Amino acid sequence: MFWRLLPYLRPHGRAIGFGLFLLLISIPAQNFHPIAWKVIVDEVIGQRRAEILLPWVGLMFAVQAVGSVLGAWRSNLLEKVGQRLVYDLRNEVYNKLQRQSLSYHHENRTGDLQARTMGDIDQLQEVAVQGTDSVIANGLSFLYVAGVLLVLNVKLGIATLLPIFLVFVLTKYFNTKVKTLYRESRDRLGDVGARLQENLTGLPLIKAFAREDYESGRFRKATDVHRALQFRAINARTVFFPSVQFVGFFSNILSIGYGAWLVLQGQFTVGGLVAYRGYWWPLFAPINQLAAVNEMLQRAQAAGSRVFEVLDAPEVIADAPDASELHLTEGRVAFENVSFAYTDRKTVLQNVSFAVEPGRMVALVGPSGAGKTTVLNLLLRFYEPNSGAIRIDGQDITKVTQRSLRSRMAMVPQEPFLFNGTVLDNIRYGNPDAPMADVEAAARAANAHDFIAELPGGYDTEIGERGVKLSGGQRQRIAIARAFLADPAILILDEPTSSVEPESEWIVQQSLERLMRGRTTFVTSHRLSLVRGADTILVFEEGRLVQQGSHAELLTSGGLYAAMYELQMGEGSTAPRETGAAAAVP
Repeated sequence: MFWRLLPYLRPHGRAIGFGLFLLLISIPAQNFHPIAWKVIVDEVIGQRRAEILLPWVGLMFAVQAVGSVLGAWRSNLLEKVGQRLVYDLRNEVYNKLQRQSLSYHHENRTGDLQARTMGDIDQLQEVAVQGTDSVIANGLSFLYVAGVLLVLNVKLGIATLLPIFLVFVLTKYFNTKVKTLYRESRDRLGDVGARLQENLTGLPLIKAFAREDYESGRFRKATDVHRALQFRAINARTVFFPSVQFVGFFSNILSIGYGAWLVLQGQFTVGGLVAYRGYWWPLFAPINQLAAVNEMLQRAQAAGSRVFEVLDAPEVIADAPDASELHLTEGRVAFENVSFAYTDRKTVLQNVSFAVEPGRMVALVGPSGAGKTTVLNLLLRFYEPNSGAIRIDGQDITKVTQRSLRSRMAMVPQEPFLFNGTVLDNIRYGNPDAPMADVEAAARAANAHDFIAELPGGYDTEIGERGVKLSGGQRQRIAIARAFLADPAILILDEPTSSVEPESEWIVQQSLERLMRGRTTFVTSHRLSLVRGADTILVFEEGRLVQQGSHAELLTSGGLYAAMYELQMGEGSTAPRETGAAAAVP
């Protein structure tokens, strides 16, 4: 995991290097005082040299102060490096998620991806900087103190250090127990996050069906699994850490007992024994800290594997290495023998071919699941065709950059998505630098200016998450104003009036007619009254394009469209064909 993180640490190499330099100076300074204790006991007290007492006390104070300042400086430096690492890594994960295809996001739960982007990266930050710093600092501190102890008395030093090697055996056993446990715990925490995110999003539905108790039970089950794994981890930790502490305490008893015996034998001094006692904590604290860091490493290993799974996931929809900018000259769109399947089991589109001339409106109709929305998703290159090609002004859209392709399009979806912010922010989303006069013109064209002016803050009114403070028709008109301001060459309308209240539908249709003028427009709708004026109507059934023509031509020729129209408008026979036309009833 460290080697995976190294590229993110490399830009901060100078700060890390300076921090290590400060560490090398601060360790001897912070561990100087037991030497002073030895001198005071052996020389000042034992030899009655009172004249050196104050100098040694002053020296001990000065050296400790320098060590503390250097240690604080190093800590501040490296913690900031840690935050920069989190910043870089979190932004890279976010950008990776933005580049991923819709199929990736459909296969992965939003709450789990949030947990990886937030909690797992925070866990990584601890080991990448704090953990690494702790390993190096405690390792060097242990080696320094161990060296001093051996210099003071080789026999006592060996006796003191020997039990500590048991810690390595305990650590290896602990790692074996918790490695997979921590990974599973992080995964289950992702399940909890996913359940929480889904339930908060669906809270109105939960309340409407009085399913609070049911959902509380589902959430409790998810947290129960995570709790059980945490209990197992706690059991492992409560065996490991006390064992390490017992080894340290045993080493301390050994050093005091054996050291006292050496003093009685005249092989050691009382001051040396006092120094040994002073060095017990600087010797054992690194061992204790390294045991804690080891546990942190195991957590970070689990968290890091989840983060790098996101970063390593292949991007199904990616710009070709030689991708060029889309050069839009007219706006002619052509589908050429396009087939597509979301999975290997079912084909959604089969050999679909059609062309839309510049500035024309084409409507896609058919029963639910016939493939209409899939056509729009392929045009936006949210998915890639399994075979065939989609061309705009003769350019294969897989050969142009996604940014240049989508920047020439605008979409008004079935459920308009508005961000938590102001009306102005949402209208400007597709054109952030648009002047206010253009914003108001777009709002007027979308029949939105009047109701916006009546809001408490006008265009600066906060509309809440997903525009919750507005009605369905108001949200849709803001989405249309957003499309107006983006001024696209190709317009995509996916069931644009299906979620609009009846009293707003006529107003929305008026604004849509203005928006479509002069643009190559794709419309899907189950409401055939919206598509009657299309230049061409494409009729889909079970993934095949079965009819195309104008409204009048399709009524004259009969078939699925005529049956759907008769059923919906009440003209002629009300009995639908057995082809699935009844599924088209809104």
